[in-house]
Amino acid sequence: MKKLLLIACSAVAMFGCAKKEKTGLREVLIERFKDDQDLKDYKLSPETVADCMVDEIASSLPGFAGDPRRAQFFDAYARFLSVKSSADAEQAIKQFEQLFGSTQRARQAATSIVDHEMTCMGKAIENAESDGHRTAPAAEAPEPAAPAKSE
Repeated sequence: MKKLLLIACSAVAMFGCAKKEKTGLREVLIERFKDDQDLKDYKLSPETVADCMVDEIASSLPGFAGDPRRAQFFDAYARFLSVKSSADAEQAIKQFEQLFGSTQRARQAATSIVDHEMTCMGKAIENAESDGHRTAPAAEAPEPAAPAKSE
């Protein structure tokens, strides 16, 4: 019984740590999306898209929820999102190349943000209720009957 309680407490603690490690990245994403015109046009919540992106990024990371290295990965992605120039981007890549294992992998991680963003915006658009701008697919109409041959 004590082992089961210990396992349950460990799982809850790991879940709590995993949630906390994602918070910084989520906040950066929400701030980035507040003025995004596409989100405004489709009436999407910045929080919804940010949550999706955090989950997408988390699923691409090595390790497991609560792994101490994952917090470093989330910090790296937050840094990649906050670059202002190409020189700043190069500094961010250099800063995290050891974490990702190589410069190439750090670059791939930085550029994957766009893929995650497009995936999540697509999901959010698909899940959004119709607001009159998009129409539901029309039901297929039956084919018209062929005209009768006259003799």
